[in-house]
Amino acid sequence: MATPPLPAPATHLPVLRTPRGFTLLEVMIALTMLLVGGMSILAVFTLAVSHRVERDIEAHLNLVRPEARTLVQQQVDQVKEGEAPKPLTDAATRQPGFTVSATFQKSPNGDASWVATVAISYQGRELRQGRLPPMWLYRSTIEPR
Repeated sequence: MATPPLPAPATHLPVLRTPRGFTLLEVMIALTMLLVGGMSILAVFTLAVSHRVERDIEAHLNLVRPEARTLVQQQVDQVKEGEAPKPLTDAATRQPGFTVSATFQKSPNGDASWVATVAISYQGRELRQGRLPPMWLYRSTIEPR
């Protein structure tokens, strides 16, 4: 049995070419999307680094606060009774980069105490978390008679 002949190809249909590659507009849109995504990720990383630095400073600040209390008490103890303690100005601490400043005022209650206002700074910049509440300090030394 013989196979029937194949029909002749239609010549009246146009040959369609498939487009190759991307247009310039498609490339520009893709690059814009990559740029927006990259900037978003970069912003998140920058924020994370900033928070990490703040947490590290806060951890060291927890170590400096008791030392600041000790420094102001020493200032009160070094002066004679009735004299005003000298203000502290950028006193160094054991934590690198941290300094303590304090001012003293006579107690508004009329007793023999001094009120210390303490500010802790890091690398010369005063920290918001480094402002301690006012401390009422009494001389802790006994003078010989």
